[in-house]
Amino acid sequence: MSPRLLNVRNTIANIAYRLIPLPYLVRGKQYYAARAEIHPASLKTIAQQMVREGSKYAEHEILGIAEQMMDVIIDNLRHGRSVNFGSVMRFRPTIKGAFTNKDEAFDSSKHQLLVSVSAGSRLRHALEGVTVEKVDAITTPELRDVEVTPSGETTFVQVNGRHLYCEQLGKQAKWFVITNQQRTAIKPILQKKSGKEVLFSLNTADYPTGTTIQLLFQQEKGSTRQTFMSAPVTL
Repeated sequence: MSPRLLNVRNTIANIAYRLIPLPYLVRGKQYYAARAEIHPASLKTIAQQMVREGSKYAEHEILGIAEQMMDVIIDNLRHGRSVNFGSVMRFRPTIKGAFTNKDEAFDSSKHQLLVSVSAGSRLRHALEGVTVEKVDAITTPELRDVEVTPSGETTFVQVNGRHLYCEQLGKQAKWFVITNQQRTAIKPILQKKSGKEVLFSLNTADYPTGTTIQLLFQQEKGSTRQTFMSAPVTL
C-alpha cells in the first residue's frame, strides 16, 4: 500500500524556479544556481484554506490546536526527543561545532544547539508528482487571505496576496464575483501598485451576511478567459 499523499487534488502541482548566476567563474565558465520562487503561507492562511475546503473546525480552533501542538513539539525537543510530524517532517536536536578532544564539554561560545528538519516519507512521496518549470519572472497572482468587514449597508472585502495589481497583468484583467450562477464585475476597486492588496465593497442588500460568493480574478481576451485565481468567500 502506497503512502497517503498530502491532501493531493486532481490539479497539477507546479513549482517555478529561475536561474541565478553564481558570483564566481569555474575555469572561466559561468554557472547558475536554481532558485525556487517561494510563495509563503502563514498558519492563518493554512487555517483559512482548511475552512474553505470543508474542515469541521473553525479557523480559531485550528489556530489554537496548531499553537498548542507547536508548544508540545518544542517541549519534546527541549528534552532531547526527536519528533516525527506525521511522516511529513522530522525534527531532532543537533549540536554543531568542532570538539578538540573526547573530554571537551559543550561550550556555547564555540558550539551551537540547533534543530534539524528533514522531509518525511509522506512528503517525499508527495513531491514525486510535482512539475518543475523555469520562468524568467513571477507575475502569477497569489491569494493569501481575505478579510470581510460588514459595516451597515456595506460589506468591505480586502484581498491580500501578491501580483494582484490589474494593470500588471494587462488592461483586461478584472475582478468578478459569482453568486447564484451570476457573474458580476466588481467596481470600483482600490488597489496598490505593489500588488499586495485589493479592496472593494459589496451592497449588503445584494450580498447578505452569511452568503458564500466566489471571487474570480480573470483576464478576458476576445472570447477567451484566463482565470488567475478563484476562491470561495463567506461574507
